Amino acid sequence: MTPLFTLPQMLEGGLWAGIAVIFVLSVFYSVRRRLRVRRARATPFIFRCAVCGHVYFDRRNVPMAECPKCGNMNETIKGF
Repeated sequence: MTPLFTLPQMLEGGLWAGIAVIFVLSVFYSVRRRLRVRRARATPFIFRCAVCGHVYFDRRNVPMAECPKCGNMNETIKGF
């Protein structure tokens, strides 16, 4: 009975499999890093509460945001 693969074929297959794994991981981590950078660099919006006067930031692009101190909904003052 003859073997399905010879030793050089198995070594070459293992080499190509290792290269493929490294390539897939590099693409995965590259995409993941770019998504994190976009999220971290989102433009902050400044809000000032009309009830308690607390000034706070919110990175979501929403017309109104809830004050973290008193819970009042406020409109944006300025976006960078």
